[in-house]
Amino acid sequence: MRNNKKERIKTRILILLIITSVIQLGIHWYMQTQRLPFNFISKIFAANGRTANLDVESLRNQYFVPETIMVSISTSYWRLDARDSQFEKVWEDIRDHYIPAIIRQKPDKILPKEQWAAITGARYIRIDFNAIWPANVINWLTEARPSDTKGFEGIKSIVIAPHLDVNETVNTIFIYDDNQIYQYLININREFLPKRYYSNLADELSSKNKPSLRLLTSVSNFTSDKEIFVALNDGRGSAFSTIRAVIPDEIVLNRTNMENYNIQDNILLDKKESLSANYTDSSRYVLFTDTENLYRLYNDGVLEYKFIPSIASGQDNASAAFKHAVTFIEQRRHLVGEANIFLKSIYKENNYYMMEFEYKVDGVPIYFTENRDSEILAPIIIKANSERILECRWVIRNFTRADKPINYNIDFPDLLNKQIVSTYPEILESSDKSFDRIEPGYIFELNDLKSVLLAPNWIISTDSENYFLPLLRKGE
Repeated sequence: MRNNKKERIKTRILILLIITSVIQLGIHWYMQTQRLPFNFISKIFAANGRTANLDVESLRNQYFVPETIMVSISTSYWRLDARDSQFEKVWEDIRDHYIPAIIRQKPDKILPKEQWAAITGARYIRIDFNAIWPANVINWLTEARPSDTKGFEGIKSIVIAPHLDVNETVNTIFIYDDNQIYQYLININREFLPKRYYSNLADELSSKNKPSLRLLTSVSNFTSDKEIFVALNDGRGSAFSTIRAVIPDEIVLNRTNMENYNIQDNILLDKKESLSANYTDSSRYVLFTDTENLYRLYNDGVLEYKFIPSIASGQDNASAAFKHAVTFIEQRRHLVGEANIFLKSIYKENNYYMMEFEYKVDGVPIYFTENRDSEILAPIIIKANSERILECRWVIRNFTRADKPINYNIDFPDLLNKQIVSTYPEILESSDKSFDRIEPGYIFELNDLKSVLLAPNWIISTDSENYFLPLLRKGE
């Protein structure tokens, strides 16, 4: 008995000596490379959770989200966004029930794109995305097999048209992929929202005095190739917060963040030990490289990444490229604070996919320009193929709400008569301008690091210029 106890004590001492030897070897190696030993020790006892694999469900909930949901009766429209309770209710039903059903069945009809205006001119619920989502990306996000897709090539818009079939157990759905229209008759199961919910949604919004919208081209002489909706009378106004936008403290380019490994921990993640750093206090950026990877972080918060080797033609797989892109983002998402990141566009170029992502807070877009006179750009641009990220340019900002929401005036007549006429009269004087957007949002400039508070603005874009006007508080 006494011998067994001695053996256990010897075994524990031996294990302790082995662990101590490993730590001492690590400390010796770090000291040889002129680093402090604390990073080695902390790496043993604190794994970086940001490098963990991300599950499909969380990515689906984060990225596969519509830009808007429009509810229509004739020429009256109501816009739902992430701030409306009905938005989540409708989208969860479509995402979790209708789309899986659509993937598994062939379309009942395939219609030419020219009929889209007629379909969207009646009573409907319409879901619009910024990007055209490729079918195989949707398959991956919904965990369907590639062979399950029977019809559409992608999704740009979805229309729910409950009035087209009197049967309460069948709903009519249209999928638009920017080339064709696919019509489906979907059997409504118990898990679905009742069909009458969609039939009565416009009446519900109207009875709650939610301001209706009109098409810009129907209430003004302005022209547009896009459907731009404006409010003629927004009642109590719309609530917006002031947003604080700063370079995250962890990646501010300075000697302290370099020596404390803050930048390496938050940008390089598990590659931080394999890349060599090139940085001086007078430099505008720090460079991290090895034989394959190049990271460059600038003092204005711009991160650039490049895969150095030349690329052979890879597999044409949009879902794999998208997965690489969003994994790269999600591992660093903590840096952007309270902002959501959404897909602006995805398209194929040569042997890779180009993806653009933008920011939103409370469903309101945050736009980015290099300076006041430059074009609006996507703050995150990624090139990826089936195998890896190839390039990335990311304007990193940490966004937080600086105050409680305040009601602002979004009446289109007031915008015209109180602001545009006195500030940008050239908008009214020109007859050949085509408008790309007229909407509330936020704007930040790369070259203006002092303006950390973003107030809500009218973002007005024509085919040649951008205009920014502060929203007026309700009653002004």
